Amino acid sequence: MLRFVFVAACVGAAVAAEAQVGYTPERSPYRDLERRHEVSIISGHYRAETDPAGVAPRSGPLVGVRYQWLAGGPVNLTADVLRVESERRVLDPDLPATCTGKPAADCKMVSRYRWPLYFVDAGMSVNLTGSRTWKRLVPEARGSIGLASDFHTSPDIGDFQFGTKFNFGFGAGVRWVPRPQYQVRFDIGTRVYTVSYPDTYFTLAPDTTRVLPFGTRKKQWLNNPQFSLGVSYLLGR
Repeated sequence: MLRFVFVAACVGAAVAAEAQVGYTPERSPYRDLERRHEVSIISGHYRAETDPAGVAPRSGPLVGVRYQWLAGGPVNLTADVLRVESERRVLDPDLPATCTGKPAADCKMVSRYRWPLYFVDAGMSVNLTGSRTWKRLVPEARGSIGLASDFHTSPDIGDFQFGTKFNFGFGAGVRWVPRPQYQVRFDIGTRVYTVSYPDTYFTLAPDTTRVLPFGTRKKQWLNNPQFSLGVSYLLGR
């Protein structure tokens, strides 16, 4: 992902340099962005990293809304509200690990449950072509910070709770602006957050097994890629 963002930035810089010479205004591949605000409906896929215990929310389709404001020059301020149709496993650490050939965490699973995950972010993106399009395209790089939540306020039977936590995001994308009022956008990026395991995951059950082996870190950082496609309405001058 970092390589993708770096390549996108290099391409944008090369394109910007090309625009400075060699074109009369009417033949230039550049067009000024006429609208400063955009509201996008986006849909895509969230690919969750699997944690060692396998209890964090899993991958699933995502839908949401993005607002973006061209604040000045190439800089945009953004806000996202997203929902992921996810699920997760619930474990009971006291269950015996009676199954064979599987990790103890798999043996202690109570069930899988539908478990929607929500994100609210604020961020900043940079147009790699400035405040203009290049052949109606606008590549951009983006970073964000926000909250991830499953809106569950109490832990499950195994004392694990995802809850509400900070998440950090970064990525890149490209916007196609065929009309001053409309655009199509494609974005790829990742979200990073932590999950913390309860003490019960490391405590011996009556059959002397435990959910996680000795030495597993209690706090895990998870890197969760996502991609989305969106349709935008542009407004304001």
